[in-house]
Amino acid sequence: MWLRELRLTSFRNYRSLAIGFENGLNFLYGPNGSGKTSVLEAISYLAVARSLRSASDAEVARWGDAGFGVGGDVIESDGGARTIVLRYRRGAGKEVSLDGEPLARLSDLVGHLRVAWFCPEDTWITKGGPDARRRLVDMTLCQIDAGYLAALSCYRRALRQRNEALLNWTPDEESDRVVEAWSGKVADYGGRVIAGRAAMIPRLAEKVSRFHAEISGGDTLTLAYRSSVPLGDAGRSPGEAATGEEEAIEPGEARERFARALGDGLEDEKRRGFTLVGPHRDDLEVKLDGRLLRTFGSQGQHRTAAIALKLGEAAVLDADGRGVVVLLDDVLSELDNERGAALVSHMGRHGQAFVTSTARAARELAPGAGEGEGVACYHVNEGEVVRE
Repeated sequence: MWLRELRLTSFRNYRSLAIGFENGLNFLYGPNGSGKTSVLEAISYLAVARSLRSASDAEVARWGDAGFGVGGDVIESDGGARTIVLRYRRGAGKEVSLDGEPLARLSDLVGHLRVAWFCPEDTWITKGGPDARRRLVDMTLCQIDAGYLAALSCYRRALRQRNEALLNWTPDEESDRVVEAWSGKVADYGGRVIAGRAAMIPRLAEKVSRFHAEISGGDTLTLAYRSSVPLGDAGRSPGEAATGEEEAIEPGEARERFARALGDGLEDEKRRGFTLVGPHRDDLEVKLDGRLLRTFGSQGQHRTAAIALKLGEAAVLDADGRGVVVLLDDVLSELDNERGAALVSHMGRHGQAFVTSTARAARELAPGAGEGEGVACYHVNEGEVVRE
């Protein structure tokens, strides 16, 4: 799948824009603040109905306007074309249509255009807390598994209700009944989330390890699923990282183990007023040559690991051959020419990629391709995008 045309109305600094793209490498260059990243952000709206820059919808609307519109024509792997249109108005929210038909839920859009976004700030995936690493895993799974997306959304809602019940708990039968009811829901949906993560992370780990070895020159990067719920039979305690084949677990079994962990910790949770175990407390453990990268890694090591993680994400998204659109936002300025060319080459293997830079020279990193051979260059300045 790839994006043939993008159309914007009142989006960031774009009053109006309609621009076509190549099914290959698309380089966008121009000064800072010209609107390069906004193009990538608009593409993310077509994929997941929200900004992957973590901006609110109101922030995305052009200054002084009441809303915005994003439209695009997506060519699918079988050659068919789909038209996606998303509109937002303050006070009314968002609505999305696919080929002119309104979608009942925003989540129904996910999967029609898959994206992997990488920017310099992504070094916080390995530097920071577990939230960013969970987000990487969840964003990957949600785009390839609609059932996972539904389970994750339901889990988050049930978790909020259970936490509220625990916070307001009093020693009476009614309070116990409410907590028990939401515990069942949390276990149902959470078991599906745990099983999905446990199945996907070994696939991601294999690809990330291979990419990292190529980029770094041989250092070993490993990933492991660190669950707050005990998953294995080998005496592994909660929070101990799982590795290899033992990570695979059926949703029903994950549900039972999760329910057992909730029951074991219930009295402590009543005292504290919130849920202590579950997917919301999981982590993706990242080690470099056997040591925790978050604790011991240098700036360069974090950058290389983050790139490998994003390459792995793109490879997992493209594993079924349907394709993924890769968004590289001002990443090349952080790399020397050799590593920059290697990154662009890797991304180009998955189909369509967008690369932003302040300098047109970034286009020269495309491996041996000339204009008109799946490579296009666009000058971006003051809300205008011009193909050269």
